[in-house]
Amino acid sequence: MTTYAHKLDFHVLDPEALVYTLPRAQFDHVSLDDRAIKVMTDLKRIRAITINPESSIELASQLMKHAGVRLLVVVDHNDKLAGLITARDIMSEKPLNIVTKEKIRRQEIQVAQIMTHRSELDPFNMRDIEHSSVKDVILKLRDIGRQHAIVIEERDDNDGYFVRGIFSITQIGRQLGMEISTDGHVQSFAEFEQLIA
Repeated sequence: MTTYAHKLDFHVLDPEALVYTLPRAQFDHVSLDDRAIKVMTDLKRIRAITINPESSIELASQLMKHAGVRLLVVVDHNDKLAGLITARDIMSEKPLNIVTKEKIRRQEIQVAQIMTHRSELDPFNMRDIEHSSVKDVILKLRDIGRQHAIVIEERDDNDGYFVRGIFSITQIGRQLGMEISTDGHVQSFAEFEQLIA
């Protein structure tokens, strides 16, 4: 058994002391013909930022800002996928419609009320992603009019699937060397149309 005998003292805190923060993830530059997996956020390597369905959308918004992301994975108390919530959902008309219809304050709106539910998601399969290109992913996201998509993979015990990864059109744009507006999918995909052409 190791014993430590060093005397531990407190020190004076410098008023100019900075907080060490990890740099944001840097992603490889890609081309349209590169493998799709190069633009996927692999949840085996990067921890998903999660929130539960009962949380407020205000908390979701703050969590996104602090984490520097525009999507949260919504999980229930058993860590099972309940849905996805995006910054676009929070900034859309959905919250205003709920305030008007249910006569509640915006602060009372729960993530579950505006998220995209699990049943509405159109996931990719990891087996297909392994044989697809960046361009394939962009075209499919454009076809379904989504800025994000999840990737599922079969569990090792062959008893269902787990969420393996996430695609974000904004991240794909960065990796292609384009700054894409996230104000609306039409504008974002219009830029991709020019690139693909």
